Amino acid sequence: MSSLKTETKSKETKNLFTVFTITQIAVCVALLCVSAFISIPVPFSTVPITLQTFMVILIANLLKPTYALIAQVVYTLLGILGLPVFSGGTSGIGHIFAPGGGFIVGFIAAAYFVSLAKGKNENIIRCIIVSIVVGISCVDIFGIIFYAVFAGADLISATVLMVLPYIAGDIVKCIAAALIASALRKALKKANIGF
Repeated sequence: MSSLKTETKSKETKNLFTVFTITQIAVCVALLCVSAFISIPVPFSTVPITLQTFMVILIANLLKPTYALIAQVVYTLLGILGLPVFSGGTSGIGHIFAPGGGFIVGFIAAAYFVSLAKGKNENIIRCIIVSIVVGISCVDIFGIIFYAVFAGADLISATVLMVLPYIAGDIVKCIAAALIASALRKALKKANIGF
């Protein structure tokens, strides 16, 4: 009986990482890297406007939770190891332990929890609501905490500086990401490519 369980676990592990799933993750990591380069500086903040939130939410709506998490962790590790993949072409561990570093950590949480919460039924309204509520909450909670800790600000100041100016844009990005992910899934299903 135990050998049957071991064999089943072994098959599950093999099925977890196929060439197709590894390719999915690699493409998503590349898209995350590119999204960080599309950056608009904001005069009153150290955090620029980028397409990263859009891309994280798009990936979370496309991939299964484990794959979305892996894609985001790989992207973050590439930046920590010195590849210029963080916003504005920056890199290094110091970029994480900085006032704006919480957003990078928040992206990891958002990728996993949005993918998990959207479920399998692909209801577009649910995907949009989950993307906005779960996605923005994950990103902003870490953003506020890191800013408060590393900039020595109180939570209200951190929220006013790091969240309020960006919230409308983030909602638009989440809606767009959920809609595009839905359209992509339908197109890929028609082409017989499961995402």
